[in-house]
Amino acid sequence: MVNTYSLLKDYKRLSIIGMEKNVGKTTVLNKLIEDIGLQKTIGLTSIGRDGEDTDVVTNTHKPRIYVNQGTIIATARDCLRNCDVTKEILYTTDFSTPMGDIIILRAISAGYVDIAGPSYNAQIKVILDIMENFGSELSIVDGALSRKGSAMSDVTDATILSTGAALSLDMGKVIDETANTVSLLNLPEIEDPVLKEKIDKIFEESRVGIVYNDGEIKTLEGIGPLESNEEIKSYLNDKIQIIAVRGAITKKFLEVLIKNRGNFKKLTLIAKDGTRVFADFLTLRKLVASNVELRVMNNINLLFVTCNPRSPLGYEFPKEKFRELLQDKLKMKVIDVVGERNEIYR
Repeated sequence: MVNTYSLLKDYKRLSIIGMEKNVGKTTVLNKLIEDIGLQKTIGLTSIGRDGEDTDVVTNTHKPRIYVNQGTIIATARDCLRNCDVTKEILYTTDFSTPMGDIIILRAISAGYVDIAGPSYNAQIKVILDIMENFGSELSIVDGALSRKGSAMSDVTDATILSTGAALSLDMGKVIDETANTVSLLNLPEIEDPVLKEKIDKIFEESRVGIVYNDGEIKTLEGIGPLESNEEIKSYLNDKIQIIAVRGAITKKFLEVLIKNRGNFKKLTLIAKDGTRVFADFLTLRKLVASNVELRVMNNINLLFVTCNPRSPLGYEFPKEKFRELLQDKLKMKVIDVVGERNEIYR
């Protein structure tokens, strides 16, 4: 048996992100609190809402978040009535959510909490700073449905990905989609500091920048890749070196590059990080075959993956087979959150 504290003790900010609802993120979070809460003071917040005992999307039962005495929590004002801990209010922010402003509190007693945090990365970073000022030694951000932004390296310095049967009835599809997400989160970072500085300046002014091998730079000001799918074709030629995109890189955008691969020899497509790229495995293979190399400004420190073989809809994968196949595909640590949930498989 391996305690998760040994894997996380060197980090200050951790995010947990899920492939889908009900893949076991809350179970993982409770395990981390159990392992680490007596060793370090934990700070806890969420992108969106988590902690309720019934999933508001699927109307299925889910475990609640249980915290130790001394835990620092950032949550929306309306959630306070659902927290059965004795509370010490530490700070009130002006970050508004549909459930009220974000409040920073300390749990004077152990108990269950309901967490709803801000939706913007910039606000999350401020929240983390505040919690650390009040003594948080490991701050955990619980990512909400389809919100992987908390994994960004400028928000947290380590990330856990949760997957499970809730993603699909087809175990092979779950494994393939998880592997694809892992490959995107692990996209390599560009190493040239001069190039990174150049791209940073482009992102300050525009959402899309194009760099040619003679040093010429063109910017597509005020528009994102969704709007520039067709326009980008006019910039593709044998001198193009880099396309840098500040926002989301969609499958449709990638397909334009693939369909027009005859207009250029080779190019590097740069995203801010792997959470900004939305593409399936087949599209990524076609991209490589088209001599397009994907790189990121900031790579993500993905520590391990957790798997949940059970779906709230009533079906279940063979847990050992699921875990083994997933581990063989990913080539990294995998935790079974339902079986022997304390064991980290290597």
